[in-house]
Amino acid sequence: MKYLFLFLIILSCSPIEILEPLEFDNTQFTKISMMTKNVVITQQYEPIYQEPYVDHSLKNPPVDRLKSWINTNIITTGLENTLQIRILDASIKRFEEQNIDAKKYETKEIYKYQLFYLVEFNLYDNSDYLLATTIVESNRSTTSGKFISISESERILDDLILESLRDLSNESLELIKIYMKDYIL
Repeated sequence: MKYLFLFLIILSCSPIEILEPLEFDNTQFTKISMMTKNVVITQQYEPIYQEPYVDHSLKNPPVDRLKSWINTNIITTGLENTLQIRILDASIKRFEEQNIDAKKYETKEIYKYQLFYLVEFNLYDNSDYLLATTIVESNRSTTSGKFISISESERILDDLILESLRDLSNESLELIKIYMKDYIL
C-alpha cells in the first residue's frame, strides 16, 4: 500500500516547463543608412503609471527596446545634417475581456495586450532647416489567459514587443524611402 501511494505521488508530478527568454538581437531587423552627421533621440513619451498601462512594470519596456533598435540599426554616414528621432508613444495597455470562444470548462476572462509605437523622423540641415519628415506607427495586439505565471506573461509581452519592432523597422524603411529618398543610402 505504501508503494502504491508513493507511485501515485510520483505519477501525479508533472514536469515544469521552463520558458527560455526571447533573444532581442537588433541585427535581425532592417538597417537604415542615412546621409547624416548624427542622430538625436528625443523621448517625449512618458510612462503612465495607472491602468490600463503596463509598460512601466516591465524589466525592458518598449521604449528601451526602441532606443536600442535606433542605436543599432540607424547608420549615419555623412558630414552634415542631423536626424532627429522623436519617440511620441511606446505604450502597452492591458484590458480584461470575455473570451467568447472559450470551451465549457475554460475561464471566460482573458487579457488583451495592445502595443502602440509612434515615432517621428525629422531631418535637419546644419542651419536647423527641416529638410524632410515622416511619422511611423506600429500597432499590434495579443491575448493571454488571465491566470498565467509571471514568466509566461513576460514572454508574451517580449514577443509582442519583438514583433512590433519588426513591423516598425520595416515600416520605417518604407516611409524613409518615400519621404527621405535623397538622404538614404
